[in-house]
Amino acid sequence: MLNIFEDKTIKVLNLSIEDMSKNFGLNLGEFDSLVQELKRGSNLLFERIFLSHFGDCIGFIQRKYNAPYDDAYDATMETCIEFRLRLIDDKIRYGNLRYLFTKMATQKYLRNLKVYQSREIDEDDLREEKNMYDQEDIEKLFLAWSKLGKECQSVLKLNYYSNMKLSEIALLIDKSAAAVRKQKERCISQLLGIFSKQ
Repeated sequence: MLNIFEDKTIKVLNLSIEDMSKNFGLNLGEFDSLVQELKRGSNLLFERIFLSHFGDCIGFIQRKYNAPYDDAYDATMETCIEFRLRLIDDKIRYGNLRYLFTKMATQKYLRNLKVYQSREIDEDDLREEKNMYDQEDIEKLFLAWSKLGKECQSVLKLNYYSNMKLSEIALLIDKSAAAVRKQKERCISQLLGIFSKQ
């Protein structure tokens, strides 16, 4: 028979484990420490989020919305980038981070879906989008791009500029689709790392 002290200890431990599972396996102290390291250029927290939740988030969007893998992947990757920026800007606090990340990715997927379904892109949209970024960021991006390996550049160009699906790229370069997907993830992570250090 448990005494009251043991019962409260078990409840606290269970709550602590539950909190950690909702927060990429991190307790509050680990989270705060990794956010500080992220601000100094370390990508450990970003990698932890990416490794622990990226696939789950893609799977959720695919199941819930019958989304194609590539669309769910793109929404989740865009969310990774936005999530990272929000962490650096102290706009995200500890507490059910998995839910927040999945919610952001879902909203991004639905927004992208609505945009694709609602209208065609015309030249005015493209001109307007060009003015959204300042010259310094564009120069940093070009510099980061130039430091990225040729193989990474090739995969990203085929996917983003030529609008090729990862399965098509896999056939072209004679790799499995899973290998190309992982390569794309690594390449984007490398590009972000180079960009953020400039």
